[in-house]
Amino acid sequence: MLVYRTAVKYRLLRRKTPRNDVGGRSFCDYCGKQLSCWDNIPVVSWLGLRGKSRCCGKKLPGQYPLVELGMGIIFVITNYQLLITNSGQLILILATVTLLVFSAVFDWKYMILPDFSTLILIIMALLGVIFDEKNIIPYLLSAIGASGLLLGLHVITKGKGMGFGDVKLAIFMGLLLGWPKVMVAFYVAFIVGAGVSVLLMMLKKVKLRSAIPFGPFLILGTVLAWWWGDEIIKLLITNY
Repeated sequence: MLVYRTAVKYRLLRRKTPRNDVGGRSFCDYCGKQLSCWDNIPVVSWLGLRGKSRCCGKKLPGQYPLVELGMGIIFVITNYQLLITNSGQLILILATVTLLVFSAVFDWKYMILPDFSTLILIIMALLGVIFDEKNIIPYLLSAIGASGLLLGLHVITKGKGMGFGDVKLAIFMGLLLGWPKVMVAFYVAFIVGAGVSVLLMMLKKVKLRSAIPFGPFLILGTVLAWWWGDEIIKLLITNY
C-alpha cells in the first residue's frame, strides 16, 4: 500500500493540508490514524484486513493490492529482461521502476505528474548516459527531440491535449531509451491511450471532452520499450 499512500500523502502536502501526520509514517486515508508496520505489508495486509481499514472499518480501494502486485511483477520482468548482475545497477533500476509506478498512479488519480519524481528520474537517466560516453550525444538529442515533440503538442493544444508534466517526462524517456526506442514508447502510449479512451467513453465513464491523464500511457510505453523495444521495432518493420 506504500506507493498508493505515498501518492495520497504527497497530494496532501501539495494542498498544504494541516495534518500533523502527513510528513510521518503511513496513515489511514479516512480517519488519519497512524498505521502499524503490519498494515503496510504489500498485498498480504489488504487480504488479511479483507479490504477494510483496521482502525475505522472503511473499505480500502482495490487499487492497493493491484498496484503492489503489479510492482512485484514489473520488478521480476525488469530483472529478467535486462539481465541485471550488478547490485548497484539493480538498486538504481528498481528505484526507477518504483518512481515510474508512483508517477503513473499519481497522475491517474490527481491528473498531474509530480515534479520531484520526474526530476529524480531525469537525474538518474542522465547519470546513466554520462557514464556511457560513446552515446552521450545521441541520447541527449533523443531527449531534446522527445520533449520537443510533446512541447509542440502542448503549445498547439494550449495545454489541453498535452500537459507540461508530460513534456518534462519525455526528457527522461529520451535519456533512458534513446532513438528509436523512444518513438516505440510514444507509439505504444498513443495507441493504448486512444484505445482506453474509446473504451471509457463506451462504458460512459468519461465524455468526449473529458480530460484523461496521458502520463500513465507514456510510462507504460516507456516500460514496454525498455523491455522489448528491439522486438517491437522488428515487428513494426515486418508488418509495415
